[in-house]
Amino acid sequence: MIKRFVTITAVVGLAYVSFVMFKLYVGMGQTGATPAAEEPADETHKVYSFSFSKYATNGKKELEIEGDSADILMKSVALSNVIAKAYAEETPVTITADQGVFDKSTSTVHLKRNVVATTQEGARLLTESLNIHPAEKSLDTADKVSVKKDNIDVDGLGARGDSDLKTVKFKKNVTVVIQSDDPDSPIPTVITCDGPLDINYDQNIAHFEKNVVATDHRGKLTADRMNVYYDKDTRKVAKIEAFGNVIITTPEGNATYAEEVTYFAQEGRILMGGGTEAVYFPGAGSKIEDTSLFRGEE
Repeated sequence: MIKRFVTITAVVGLAYVSFVMFKLYVGMGQTGATPAAEEPADETHKVYSFSFSKYATNGKKELEIEGDSADILMKSVALSNVIAKAYAEETPVTITADQGVFDKSTSTVHLKRNVVATTQEGARLLTESLNIHPAEKSLDTADKVSVKKDNIDVDGLGARGDSDLKTVKFKKNVTVVIQSDDPDSPIPTVITCDGPLDINYDQNIAHFEKNVVATDHRGKLTADRMNVYYDKDTRKVAKIEAFGNVIITTPEGNATYAEEVTYFAQEGRILMGGGTEAVYFPGAGSKIEDTSLFRGEE
């Protein structure tokens, strides 16, 4: 009797173990589970904070970057809510963006969507995409870009500059708006060109190329090329040099033609070089020598 009971118990136990093994097998088949050793090599691993710093061979910092979350891939790190600091000198430019990719092989950063770069001197760059090159200490974009500093706003298509935005080259379709602080003439000075435009904010000079047109309440100045110098303290135009097919047109319709023109803003004085011609319409209300675009105040 006892032998028969033991035999029955053993059979029931084996049946139960077999049933459990079968359920485990079926469960793995339905969920598609695979052993950890068979995970795909390119599977994304997500972390919820990322921070990275890059130093040059001389020990100076070139780049800091962090994001709220990151997808760690084989050769790059996909970031969101990015904050980056790019160093050209000791003080960095701080850059924020909605998204970005850090390329680990080249240490470059590609930012996109609502990109804003701000320097400690108050310059702000706004665009929809921006590339940071730490080793070259430079930034660039192929998209529309705006740079605002003091009373000068610049818009263009495509730009490249150093990491602290002290020098910026706008590639084409450039518009510069210089806001006036004169309550009697609040209309800004607007300068456009096909490009490129090179601005050195440190040296307070801008070089305009191709089909340059400058306008304000006093008239219009057109030229092939133009150099504009700014007063470093007042941020007003101090001097303008215009070259090639220069035309000065007043609101009255008077026009002066020259190959070269230099205008000294503080003195209200104009020097003309090359062959100079003038077209004057009698009754316009002023003499030709007093009706240039950048005439000094009486």
